[in-house]
Amino acid sequence: MSESVIMVQNFGLFNIFKPKQKAPVATNPIGAEKNSAQALQMQKNAFEQGSLIPYNLSNLIPLNTQISSTKERKMYSDIVGALNKSQYAKSPQDNVMISKKLDTLLKNGKLLNKSSNNSTSTLENLHKILTTPRADGLSNEKILAQTVDVLYKPEIITQKFGDISTDIKGQILNSGLASEEVMADPTLMDVAGSGTCVASSIEYHIANKHPAEFARWVEGLSSQNKEVEQKVNLSALSKNPLEAVSFMHLFEVKFKDFGFDTSTISIRPDDSAYIRAQIQDKNWDKGERTIVDVLMQSTLMQLGSQGYYDSLSDIRGGKFSSNPQGLVETEKTFIESIIENNEKLSVRYQKVDDNQNLVGWECDFDKITKHIVDALVIGEDVIVGNVLTNETSGRTASADYKNTPDNAPNKIINGHEITIVDYRIDKNGDLIFICNDTDDDKSELIEYSAKYLVPKIHHAAYPVNLVEKDLQEMGQIA
Repeated sequence: MSESVIMVQNFGLFNIFKPKQKAPVATNPIGAEKNSAQALQMQKNAFEQGSLIPYNLSNLIPLNTQISSTKERKMYSDIVGALNKSQYAKSPQDNVMISKKLDTLLKNGKLLNKSSNNSTSTLENLHKILTTPRADGLSNEKILAQTVDVLYKPEIITQKFGDISTDIKGQILNSGLASEEVMADPTLMDVAGSGTCVASSIEYHIANKHPAEFARWVEGLSSQNKEVEQKVNLSALSKNPLEAVSFMHLFEVKFKDFGFDTSTISIRPDDSAYIRAQIQDKNWDKGERTIVDVLMQSTLMQLGSQGYYDSLSDIRGGKFSSNPQGLVETEKTFIESIIENNEKLSVRYQKVDDNQNLVGWECDFDKITKHIVDALVIGEDVIVGNVLTNETSGRTASADYKNTPDNAPNKIINGHEITIVDYRIDKNGDLIFICNDTDDDKSELIEYSAKYLVPKIHHAAYPVNLVEKDLQEMGQIA
């Protein structure tokens, strides 16, 4: 299921303390990407000539693909030995040996990558998963194998919840661990379509771009401590330290160590996440969330919803949305800034009225395309929030369309997050975006033409240096 439609009514994180100015509404000549090939070549030239500054310098660091120390050799040997002797030696995703996937991670540089918050490597964190106690009911080898699986192919990440049998529901209700809402209505545990598209997209991004950090998060969340400690630069939230502290308090984060330059916070999932994790441990079916997916997505949902998320029902509370499912733009940008530990700004491209009708755009499609390409050129993923209207979803062609209460063609009926990871130019010179969707029942990247995708993008977050000037011109920040 998709992100809550209420997202289009919320300001971005960095507008909370900024006076909003009226921005001009751009008309939308579809086909604004007609010069895509030329524009993209200009972007590549600018990057090669040094006029585009890389945001993530780790993208330029040479890959380390050689185990050189005795300590690393022992960790690698321990992991391979344990996996090959365990019942998790082969991946249930594709029947490939996990040790073979580990070897691939070594050869492509992900295993010795140190893109983590505490500078530990992927290998170190995988070894810690193997050798230190896990939370009750979780197997070291299974968590290890699932983590390697995701790092080998992040596209297997899904937001599809697993079903819960009647017997297990009874055990949950008898345990008294369920929320009051679930106790009153056990059918809430039957999550047919989840609202975790923001969380699963961010999970994908971490695995795709920061493998060591992904392994560190899995290790912490599956450990007996059930938490990840994150050292946060307050400048990642705002240039104004007091404003950054206000953001932290608004999101009700738990401080482990406070400072006006950097603070260490505790990031945890809700308690019900471990009930879901144990259910998936014993009852996983292909195409459903793994234990790793459950813990990562529950944690990100909890962080974004100010600590008011229930993994059993997929229902959230919190102050930024009245919709019980999904995360909104404000919450998404906060999470991305915390994860990247660098300031990100969210750009709202669509103009939406109080009745949730799409009435215009804040800028032309060339500018939207440029923002996305600029980010991709410097090695960023771009998580975009898309919306569908009655018209763009094809609903206007249905027989009962005129009899529905929301039969305006531009009425927004759905919202969803996907991740743009790359681009190419096809044989006709058209721009094609290569994307990951955690709700399409596919474990592969998919492609959308810019002509199709760009008009549907409501918002996206970028490194501040790429979009701050445009945001000022658009009136979205002072």
